[in-house]
Formats: sequence, structure tokens, C-alpha cells
Amino acid sequence: MKTIRFLATSFFILLLLAFDIKGDDYTVASGNKSLLVALGCFWCAEQAFEQYAPGVIEAVSGYAGANGIENPTYRNHPGHFEVVLIEYDPTKTTFKLLVQYAYRNLDPFDSYGQFCDRGSSYYPAIFYANEEERLEVESVIEEILAMHPEWDPASVVVPILERPVFWKAEEYHQNYYIKKPKNYGYYKNACGRTKRLKSVWGEHEYFCYHDLEISCFNNTVVNEEGVEVDAEVNIKNASEEVVGLMPQWAVILVSIVAVILVCGLTFFLSNRVKR
Repeated sequence: MKTIRFLATSFFILLLLAFDIKGDDYTVASGNKSLLVALGCFWCAEQAFEQYAPGVIEAVSGYAGANGIENPTYRNHPGHFEVVLIEYDPTKTTFKLLVQYAYRNLDPFDSYGQFCDRGSSYYPAIFYANEEERLEVESVIEEILAMHPEWDPASVVVPILERPVFWKAEEYHQNYYIKKPKNYGYYKNACGRTKRLKSVWGEHEYFCYHDLEISCFNNTVVNEEGVEVDAEVNIKNASEEVVGLMPQWAVILVSIVAVILVCGLTFFLSNRVKR
């Protein structure tokens, strides 16, 4: 009996190796679900979901692409999008609602990058894991076009793609908006992300999807069981966004130069007084 069990186990392992079956490089907690999206820079996508989207447990920066290499890195990820994997609690939100948030955090008219970031790494995309999710994404697009009849449907060029394997990005990319708020705020502002989103979606719609009070939705959401529940956002209790005038390294450099100039001026003036 043990021999049969051993042979069966060995056969199963060899079968997995033969087919090279791979799964996401991140484990979603039991009972939770996940969504994969590409919205340009993954730092910004991570903040958008963790801080403002209801029911989000974690947004993880990473790489994904049907034709991408294995074990991608920031310096080497051909064939991959920059993406975020959004882990969410289905008792506190829905897949469809999070897709609505995804669209309000991208430029739907630009398929060659997002905002200041250009190139294949920053191409936008919404991914689906099954036919039900694909139909949900399409229904969101239909609703958006109904809300914006002035848009030409052909101009909405963000692809809906089958979900590929997710690879987690390096640790220094995770929670970047929390770890380096001034650097992040400077980058996001300089990239023109907020300005462009407001231009595309309008001030009011932008506000509705970037409001910690969820006031446009009466502070509630309907979960996947069809039950209305209190909206929960900003699970990491992140501070309000900082719009930095310059990155942290530039602040340090300017400070050093200022100290050198002050010391030099002091030395020069002291020598003049002695004379």
C-alpha cells in the first residue's frame, strides 16, 4: 500500500514538472479574492487601491505578462507589465467595484503607457481569471460609456486580457508611498497623474474615487453577497498624500550646498573683520 502511495505521489510531482505549472508569487488569504490590473506605475496603483478602494486588504506591486520571462526584476522584466495584485475581502466589496476603481485611476485613451511613463512596462490592462470576471469588466466599460456619451467607444483602448502569472516586485517597491512619502509625492505630481485623471474623468468623478469618506456612495458598499455594508478604506492608515516640491535626495543635496555656502560666507566675513 505504501509503495502504491509513493508511486502515485511521485507520478503527480513528475506530472507537475512536465507541464511546468506555475502559480502567483503571492498567497491570498483563505476567504479572500484577488484582482490583477496594470495602471502604469505600480507605486501609484498600490496607493490608489490601499488608501481609497473599499474592502482592499493588500495591494502588491509586481510584474505580469503572458510572454514575460520567469523571475522578473525591476531591471529585467521583458514581456511584463508593471501590475498590482489586489487582495480583497468579498464580504466588504466586489470584483466589479474594484474594476470601477481601476478605470478611474487610468487614462483609458492611452495604450502606450500611462501619464509620464512610456513603454511596454507601463501599458495599461485589466486582467480576468475566468469568463465571469471578463463579463464583469465588459459591463463596467459599458456603464462608463453610458455615463460619458461624448466618448467614442473606439477611443477606449485599454485591453482586457487573460490573467497571467503574477511575480512580486522587490521589497523596496512595496508600500513606497508610505516608506518614501516625499519622493512618491514629488514623482506623482511631476508625472501629472492627478491632473490628467481629473481632466479625463472630471473633478467630481475623480473625487468620488479618491475620497476617504466614500461620501459619494453614502459611506456604504454592496458586497458580493448582495449585502450593504459599511465601507472600509485605508486599511494601513496611511497619512494624507504629500505633494513634494522635490525628491528627498534633492532636498538633502540643496541642504548640503546651503551649509557649505553659509560656512564659506562666514569664513570669508571673519577674515575680512580680522584685516
